[in-house]
Amino acid sequence: MKNSVPGKAPWVWVYSGEPGYREEIHTVWSHETQVNGHGDSPMDPHRRVSHDDGKTWSELTPLPQQLTLKDDGKVAIIDWKFCGIYDPTSKRHVDLSIHHIRDVRAGPPRRLYNHALIRLSADNGKTFGEPEMLRYEEGKEFSDANLLDSDFLKKNTGYPGQSILKHSNGTLIVPVTNANIPDDIPDEPVGRSIWPEKGGIGGLCYVGRWNGKREAYDWKAGDPVWLPRDLAFNGLLESDVAELKDGRVLQVWRVTKNGKEKPAYKYVAISEDGGLTFTRPQVFAYSNGTKFFSNSTFHRLFRSSKTGKLYWIGNILPEHTTNPGHPRYPLVIAEVDEEKLALRKDTVSQIDTRQEGEGEMMQLSNFWIIESQKDQNLEIYLTRLYENPDDMYTANVYRYTLEFR
Repeated sequence: MKNSVPGKAPWVWVYSGEPGYREEIHTVWSHETQVNGHGDSPMDPHRRVSHDDGKTWSELTPLPQQLTLKDDGKVAIIDWKFCGIYDPTSKRHVDLSIHHIRDVRAGPPRRLYNHALIRLSADNGKTFGEPEMLRYEEGKEFSDANLLDSDFLKKNTGYPGQSILKHSNGTLIVPVTNANIPDDIPDEPVGRSIWPEKGGIGGLCYVGRWNGKREAYDWKAGDPVWLPRDLAFNGLLESDVAELKDGRVLQVWRVTKNGKEKPAYKYVAISEDGGLTFTRPQVFAYSNGTKFFSNSTFHRLFRSSKTGKLYWIGNILPEHTTNPGHPRYPLVIAEVDEEKLALRKDTVSQIDTRQEGEGEMMQLSNFWIIESQKDQNLEIYLTRLYENPDDMYTANVYRYTLEFR
């Protein structure tokens, strides 16, 4: 999709559903929302749906704005659908959203509060019920009246990953980060950061099982894991999970390294009880024992229906970087060694990278994925920010198709 307005980048998210179902949300990202303090705020959302795996589509129809402002613009609230799947056990479409609040009522720096919401549809994604907030501790319920209450904001915090794992045991697994760790664990925000607030550096998974009598999921929160801030400046971030062939659950996180000279790594852990407890996060490495550099950027795990193999998609850097968040290229895919819980170095394949004349801050790092149901190809939707070196948001969105043999 080509950019039609300079400084406003089109952004497309894609979600799966029951057989044949595919959903796209088209939005616009711009510099304007960043300078206004609203951060990554997708604007002007439109939706279209396909029931034949993308061959034909409905017309794009407008959706309510995802950004709401309160208190004279000092509070920005975003309700952002991150992913959706169809669960044949419940015969429901299951949507996972982030409820994200940016609060500058106390002055800069802004405070950030995240919560994970689940919505269900029983009519093939046409309508969805009221949101259910996932919880792991006491605290006020999710409601309009409580949105700015401290007992809501600081409790049950969780930044959801952008996938829902359907485990072979029938459960759904939802990973979140920015979760509160036990009160007796030492933790203090460092430097200029006040996000996450004290204790909000953990990661955990919610495990849901369908309850036919209630026509709802019974959710159970797992135990949190974490890294100290000298390794992870703002804790574990943006995790993804996958089921291994033996039923164990693999989880991978990005982190922001604390210090220019420290190496940039992803971290990995394993669960043997379906996602409720995980081992201490360790550096995600190659199966030959060497480590690879991967800075604080988005990533995904994907199991191909065609090959049966598990893959990791993300940025692997050729050398050490002093910038914790850049460069964000090349974008690669590699096979996961499911015994060593590592990447097979000989399978690393480049999907895309910065081209001559493009901006040095090129971002090939924020993307959505879907598998085509007939051909079983992997499709990646990605906006190439800074492909115009003079403006981050004068960019186009692309769909990459990866064929597996």
